[in-house]
Amino acid sequence: MKAYINNKEHTFLPNESILEFVRRIEGKKLIPTLCDAPNLEASGSCRVCSVEVALEKGGKTKVMASCHTPVSEGIYVSTGSQNIRKLRKNIIELVLTDHPLDCLTCEVNGNCELQDVAAEVGIREVRYPAGASHGSVEKDTSHAYMTSDLSKCINCYRCVRACDEVQGEFVLGVYGRGFESRIIKGADESFANSDCVSCGACSQACPTSAISDIFQSKSVGAEEVTRTICTYCGVGCNLEVSTVGGEIKSIRAPFDAEVNGGHTCLKGRYAFGFYDHPERLKDPMIKKNGVLEKVSWDEVYDYLADKFKG
Repeated sequence: MKAYINNKEHTFLPNESILEFVRRIEGKKLIPTLCDAPNLEASGSCRVCSVEVALEKGGKTKVMASCHTPVSEGIYVSTGSQNIRKLRKNIIELVLTDHPLDCLTCEVNGNCELQDVAAEVGIREVRYPAGASHGSVEKDTSHAYMTSDLSKCINCYRCVRACDEVQGEFVLGVYGRGFESRIIKGADESFANSDCVSCGACSQACPTSAISDIFQSKSVGAEEVTRTICTYCGVGCNLEVSTVGGEIKSIRAPFDAEVNGGHTCLKGRYAFGFYDHPERLKDPMIKKNGVLEKVSWDEVYDYLADKFKG
């Protein structure tokens, strides 16, 4: 099965989308995205991934969203024509007309997908005049772990899809149409009053800081990221632990983990305070004369063996 990327022939796989096809061959550099995520079904809501598709070389082209358009035999995909570059730039300009331009003080400055895509498509200014916006939406800090600042929402719906597809809680939803469209929690209530289970899947999915957490996990410039396995239960979820100076700053679930595929629970993602807690038990202890004393593991084994024998 053959198709063409910028006039170069390549073999595509069954049920592969154009975006998957191009990224498997060329990596992420040719097609930017905002609403796409590795652990979510394709949505096509942002259209930043648009490409031109022709059925034959030099034939009439049609602009299509690459994330949910399947590859078919013999098609010609153009990823960076002048028309496509202008379209992507215009889309991001429109997004930025309703997005706070406070990047330097934003939690995710330097780790923001919108910021990255804006730079990639060449945004230097926004041509459209200021108009109505959602900048007055108040930040929701009512929850024990999760926060939301929906003035920075770009309506990619990744948070909604993560809550549905990854966690299966269906807490987040979309209310209204057109400009009035917005993300709501539960029956349009606060995070604290909703049925949120604090898994953090929405925060990890969000490409901006519209949904985050009290640890500001997406702001962390980690000195080291360690791949490990969660020990809270027997599932064996893979985790990526970001540290600065040996101190844990945030935990994410890697998308390529076969066990959990970009998902983890409240404990796996946020319950890392025990690691350096002053009351954490770091050595085995045996009560002697009513007082717990630190002992070696050999002494513990001998103690247990004697108890079993007795």
